[in-house]
Amino acid sequence: MARIRRRIKKKIIIFLVIFLILVGIGTGVGVYLYKQHKEELRIAYEKEMTEKVKSHYNDIVEVTKETPLYEKVNNKYIEVGSIGTSEVVSLEEEKITFETKYFKIKELGYYVKYQDVKKAEKLIEKSDRYKNYLLFNENIVTKENSRLLRDGKVVYTLKKSLDKPIIMKDDKGYYIEEFGEMLFVSKDDVEKTYKVNNTNAVEASGIPVTVYHFIYLEGDKSCNEGICHSEKQIKEHFNYLRNNKFFTMNTTELRLYLEGKLRVPKKSILITIDDGARAHNFVPLLEEYKINATLFLISSWYPKSKFKSDYMEIASHTHNLHTPGVCSGGQGSPLKCLDKTKLVADLKKSRETLDGTEAFCYPFYEYNDYAISALKEAGFKMAFMGGYRKAKRGDNLFLIPRIPLNRNTTLQQYAAYIN
Repeated sequence: MARIRRRIKKKIIIFLVIFLILVGIGTGVGVYLYKQHKEELRIAYEKEMTEKVKSHYNDIVEVTKETPLYEKVNNKYIEVGSIGTSEVVSLEEEKITFETKYFKIKELGYYVKYQDVKKAEKLIEKSDRYKNYLLFNENIVTKENSRLLRDGKVVYTLKKSLDKPIIMKDDKGYYIEEFGEMLFVSKDDVEKTYKVNNTNAVEASGIPVTVYHFIYLEGDKSCNEGICHSEKQIKEHFNYLRNNKFFTMNTTELRLYLEGKLRVPKKSILITIDDGARAHNFVPLLEEYKINATLFLISSWYPKSKFKSDYMEIASHTHNLHTPGVCSGGQGSPLKCLDKTKLVADLKKSRETLDGTEAFCYPFYEYNDYAISALKEAGFKMAFMGGYRKAKRGDNLFLIPRIPLNRNTTLQQYAAYIN
């Protein structure tokens, strides 16, 4: 009996050993399989996250909503402000991994979360024309949480204070340079202003506003009036401007200068062209020499599309009131006596046709107080006449003088007029 018990006990022990061995093998296999599956899950997760981040990354991206801006300090990302919806920015080159959470904006030096941007095709073109202006010898210091605007839209909010030179002034605030462009700061966001020596450059004491009429190209002898200009004459003038590094202004810049809100270099000029006949011949020359000019167009006579160019501003010479002999005196401009309702209707039509221009030129250089009141009622902010002198601060904005040029104006005379 004892022998039987020993055999049973031995079998039990053998069974237990075999069982434990099998359990051990099974557990090992299980652990191995679990670890392998866990590793596969980790690799899949990292790959998926990397691809997700990459789907937002590009040389150029668009901000999908108003989103925080971050500064990296000691490997921590600290919120310093925000950037507005639909802003398009360029990103620093970056090696993307599953751990990437932020992208660095090249032009700002700040970071955004990767999920707050999407790929874009091209940057929004931003004007650097302000670089032609002279800084005021005055700075602003902004409050914390100040807003920076472009064209009336808030594009950045910054939690830190800025101390910046004033580029241009406005009744409601100031323009400064930040992030490589000129942006507006409301007076509500300004802590103080103070005097400082930002530049010793000489400011213009007055602006010559010249007047051209008709240009005829080489070989065209059909234009024989005194206000006709040869292509050769125009090129001589433009060469002089380019060689002497003149800044060619637009009408808004002139108005701001006359109001004391903008400073421009000593060598500055506003080039104007009247009527519209043959004015399309100016466009290739303006683009060749990279010179700006303003065309005072009779908007019912010629389509504005005929003069389309980044270098050609179009302002008003009435819609259809460039008619002599209507009123008494001089050449009889209708602006001096036409029924006010008809006069204002024509002026508003011209503004509407010409994208809301606020600059006007009197037909035949003729005006009176009645004409000026009609211009103001129609929404104009400035008007040009004749005068043979430079426009200066203190001049009536509705009586801005111009220097008429003719076919016999020599280069020496031209240089004397504008210097």
